[in-house]
Amino acid sequence: MNKLVKLSLAVLLLASVIAWYQPNFIYSTKSIHDFAAKFPGLVSFFKWFHGGKGSVAKTDHAVPKDGSSEPSEPTRVFTKEELAKYKGENGGDIYLALMGRVFDVTRGRDYYGPGGGYAFFSGVDGSRAFVTGDFKPEGLIDDITGLGSQDYIGLRDWLDFYMKDYESIGKLQGLFYDADGKTTQYYHDAQQWIKEASDYKEDEDLFKEKYPMCNVEYKPEEGSRVWCSTKSGGIQRDWVGFPRSLYSADSKNIRCACAQEADLNDSLLKEYPNCPKDAPSCMLPK
Repeated sequence: MNKLVKLSLAVLLLASVIAWYQPNFIYSTKSIHDFAAKFPGLVSFFKWFHGGKGSVAKTDHAVPKDGSSEPSEPTRVFTKEELAKYKGENGGDIYLALMGRVFDVTRGRDYYGPGGGYAFFSGVDGSRAFVTGDFKPEGLIDDITGLGSQDYIGLRDWLDFYMKDYESIGKLQGLFYDADGKTTQYYHDAQQWIKEASDYKEDEDLFKEKYPMCNVEYKPEEGSRVWCSTKSGGIQRDWVGFPRSLYSADSKNIRCACAQEADLNDSLLKEYPNCPKDAPSCMLPK
């Protein structure tokens, strides 16, 4: 199957999911953005859809005069008042900021220009809204304090997307950069939040590989059954494992996990009542 056919099937599948979730979504680019923001697994698809529709070829980053391949750092510093002038009115340029970085998104006029589905991002730094989906004025702010780990990872991915697909033309004086374009303490705090979130996700992914989720089925007359297989939890592996209750470190969350024999003594794992220790399947208490 060629890539075009695969891509077409992926688009059809996503459209079906969105149409099932709420039919009106497929008619609103704003709703698609909101939907993607709330479901991180769809962010990469939205980025492809969002970035691949430009009507004008992307402008490359400036190349240093010394001939090196690294793009030069933009030196222009905008005030919030200056940035607010670039909303594409009367055919003018369109700029937006993300985490203090200013990008020229003029080629995406259909989206960012007046009347476009993302016009609310133009002329401001609405970093928080990229991951919260709150597109009201009070939500379109640059303050990203107190977000969740997935939100910080989402911001990291959005910044990577804009750095790749649009031209970075300057910095915004505010939380992330000062009047001279130098990084602030808030900038470094934000980088630390993102790093901690990324590290946490890596650890979480490794934990899920170590203890994949069980298969689960429910029958009214019998109750629930959990069992392990070489594909349970979506983790392809060469071992089956034994179903156990897996407790989080704070004991607030419990899920069924498949554990290898060497890990059965882990204090976070508990046996299911009335289920043999070496059974690959267990009936749960009703």
